[in-house]
Amino acid sequence: SFTYAKFGANGLERVDISDVQAETSTEWDIAFRRYYVRLNSGVSGPSCVAAARLPDGTTFDSVTTVDSALVFEKERYFTDSCVKVDDGSGLGGPAFVLSSFWTYPGCVKMTGNVFVVQLADGRHLKLEVTRYYSQANQDTCQATNTISTPSGAGSLLVRWAYLP
Repeated sequence: SFTYAKFGANGLERVDISDVQAETSTEWDIAFRRYYVRLNSGVSGPSCVAAARLPDGTTFDSVTTVDSALVFEKERYFTDSCVKVDDGSGLGGPAFVLSSFWTYPGCVKMTGNVFVVQLADGRHLKLEVTRYYSQANQDTCQATNTISTPSGAGSLLVRWAYLP
């Protein structure tokens, strides 16, 4: 199942709910499972958490404000006729709003994409997923598009900060 969390006053806080409970809960903002990261909105849940991917080459540290021209997207990895929208990775996963944080050239390689997330209460934050494997194995994946085992897979590291 997914691990659910909320961006709260004390940081990113785990929300102890099941996948079934999450379908009707507004108590979570973001959910993690292996290389999948989804937001509580659209087909994913009843809240209004949305995100916008920033242009290629944007660094996490360079993002200090919310650009008024950003277009925020809610989760829509299923069409109205219940057909899954594929993430294009070759692994057959759904296309979550944040899916472009990785590619799969033989391992889960980080793209460096940075996102601005708009929470249901109107606050904004910047977010970047920086690794999927243990740090040494992520470095190998980034450099060679290969991974050795054990890989430390599923060790997502997410960097984020609130924006004014």
